[in-house]
Amino acid sequence: MRIYLIAVEPSADHLGAELAQALRAELPRLSLAGIGGPKMQAIGIPSQMPTEGLAIIGFTEVLTKIPVILEGLKQSTARILEAQPDAVILIDSYGFMIRLAKRLRKAGYNGKIIKYVAPQVWATRPKRAKVLADHVDGLLAIHSFEPDWFTPHGLDTHYVGNAVFDTDYGAGDPNKLRQQYNLSDRPILSVFLGSRVGEVVRLSPAFTDAVQILRQRLPDLAILCPVSESVAKEVGAQAAKDLRMNDMILLPESAKLDAMSCSMAALACSGTVTTQLACAGVPTVVAYRMSPVTHAIVSRIFQPNHISIVNIAANEKLMPEFLQNEVTGEALADALIPYLSDTKKRAAARDALLEQTRLMAGQPDETASARAAQAILQILD
Repeated sequence: MRIYLIAVEPSADHLGAELAQALRAELPRLSLAGIGGPKMQAIGIPSQMPTEGLAIIGFTEVLTKIPVILEGLKQSTARILEAQPDAVILIDSYGFMIRLAKRLRKAGYNGKIIKYVAPQVWATRPKRAKVLADHVDGLLAIHSFEPDWFTPHGLDTHYVGNAVFDTDYGAGDPNKLRQQYNLSDRPILSVFLGSRVGEVVRLSPAFTDAVQILRQRLPDLAILCPVSESVAKEVGAQAAKDLRMNDMILLPESAKLDAMSCSMAALACSGTVTTQLACAGVPTVVAYRMSPVTHAIVSRIFQPNHISIVNIAANEKLMPEFLQNEVTGEALADALIPYLSDTKKRAAARDALLEQTRLMAGQPDETASARAAQAILQILD
């Protein structure tokens, strides 16, 4: 059996690597190929094309990258047709993947097309549920309430759980980075700028402003900034333009768990990392900015009261959130100060996050990746 995995952004690359290992455990003689990032490559799935520039969200952002996206669709379609796998697994990144699914069918691909991670139709654009059902053969949903949105359209949907809960995000070494950078017992804030270039560009000025304000109020504060490989060049470019970013200790993404383990609090771009921080019990302030045009459109169709999955699940702002013009250095610093200076508030936030993620994870008897692998084999069977 041959299966082809496609992941064009870091979080999907992580999912793809774990899924590949789970598939191999189910079928040791399985042939795997794909398009992905460093995590998939590290477990023996070299990417058959570059993925840079394909992890695009937003309306104006897509418009500026149309040539890159079209070339990516062309190349990935050709690679899959050449490989003729029994199934193609499209991981997250709905905008790119639904276009790829349509192209594959139009080009005559007859294997199974399976989407891993559903578009958030419960948050915005519910009509996407029918569109997805019309173009893929199966869906692996990570939230328990999602099948109800897709099965009425005839889509074979399997709830497999969220793989983020398969990792122990509290497993980092709290002393490693303190010793490595001679931080002694200084208070530590971790900063996560995002995994897309646009996120880094739009958020780094306000995040840097917040760091400067916090350093004035707490002179001993140390700043750790794990950087995704996908945006390392852009972070370096931003640091070259704004020398204040030298106050942040830039780290490889591999140091993320160690940074979380020694941080009193975190400032993070909205995304998968906020759930990871919640699992680690790190009080976190969440921020996000998009282009003005994208925001104007999204604000008309986005339904939830929160943007972070943990807050949505709790229906409560366990993590303070700031959007668009709310994202200022002063506002972010004001929200972080209680976690950095008040032991009781920090402990209360930590306990609330740990309890909420415990409820979200449930008591699984196997990993989400294992369940996803088994669901794929069911769909193929």
